[in-house]
Amino acid sequence: MKIVVVGGGVLGASTAYQLAKRGCAVELFERGEPGGEASAASLAWLNANAKPQRSYHDLNVVSMAEHLAVARELRNDSWLRRGGNIEVAGTDEAAHALRAKVARLHEYGYAAIELEPQDLPRYDPVVRVHEDYRTAVFYPGETWADLPLLVHELLRAATAHGAVVHARTEVARLLVESGEVTGIVLGDGSHVRADRVVLAAGSRIGALMRGVGIEMSTAGEPGATVVTAPGTSALSVLLHLPGVVVRPDAGGRLAVRSTQADRSLDTATWTLPQETVTDLIRRAAHGLSDVDAASTRGERISVAVRPYPVDGLPVVGFWPGVPGLYLITMHSGATLAAVTSRLAAAELVGGTPSALLDGFRPDRLTTPRPPTPAFDPHAAEAET
Repeated sequence: MKIVVVGGGVLGASTAYQLAKRGCAVELFERGEPGGEASAASLAWLNANAKPQRSYHDLNVVSMAEHLAVARELRNDSWLRRGGNIEVAGTDEAAHALRAKVARLHEYGYAAIELEPQDLPRYDPVVRVHEDYRTAVFYPGETWADLPLLVHELLRAATAHGAVVHARTEVARLLVESGEVTGIVLGDGSHVRADRVVLAAGSRIGALMRGVGIEMSTAGEPGATVVTAPGTSALSVLLHLPGVVVRPDAGGRLAVRSTQADRSLDTATWTLPQETVTDLIRRAAHGLSDVDAASTRGERISVAVRPYPVDGLPVVGFWPGVPGLYLITMHSGATLAAVTSRLAAAELVGGTPSALLDGFRPDRLTTPRPPTPAFDPHAAEAET
């Protein structure tokens, strides 16, 4: 079976790998460098932390475990960073909400350990304690991933199984014949035919869908992550602090972001003001004892439009009424790539649907249903 995958982020790379190892002839197309867009700008936090819908929470828990299986298959876990996540509440209101979330997570059987703020250095000695901290929680099972490195490893394994990767290759539109998607048309006008086309192009899926007469937006809000220079900090845990999120990165770097910083992003030039970068570093230094705000510099800034399906939940499956077209898109791609790509590959190759994907199928977007509250995946990543 010949399958084209459009999109070279973590979802596309994971799907290409899962299909190639099942014997499919796979070609993946990415307009830039694989792993260089949303995957590079992602916090890459692997979690089921703030996902209140039970089926969605459970899907994330399964995928967190699935990442370990992927690491074993790849014989490389250098992209998987363990250390846990700490969340700190800085107001009484935030503390109340955090305790309510912990109670729900305990009902789900999810590990969440409430701490007194003065105990924070026990979990990482470089974390400062401040008088305005009201409570804190440690999530020992949560990890993060070096997504560009994971994408590289997945595509290396996929090509070993015969997959072909086309970087810096624009897909202009879907090729449709007699109402069926039979391939893609590239930017140079050439056609690539396939038995199935998998759209894993994140925020760009909507534009490709419009080419077949389907209105669907997958573009969310733009976000930016600042990565500091090497040797910035010895931090070992991921931190959700009041006003900032800080994650360790390779070589003693820090990845730093905030909701406020995202709002200051200049979308005309896709740049982050220097004062915003300075403020992010200042906030990180406020939370970490080994960060000197005066001498710390930003090494790079990653900016991307984050995928955001209509109701905030994943979309995985064949698009109803358009044979040959398969979608896989979601905001929580870092966490969910491992399990959704495996389930998608099983369905594409063997026609085997999974109950784990019930409620996340494309048909919910085409069939009138009672309104349900939209889930805001950005809120799950926001600082307290």
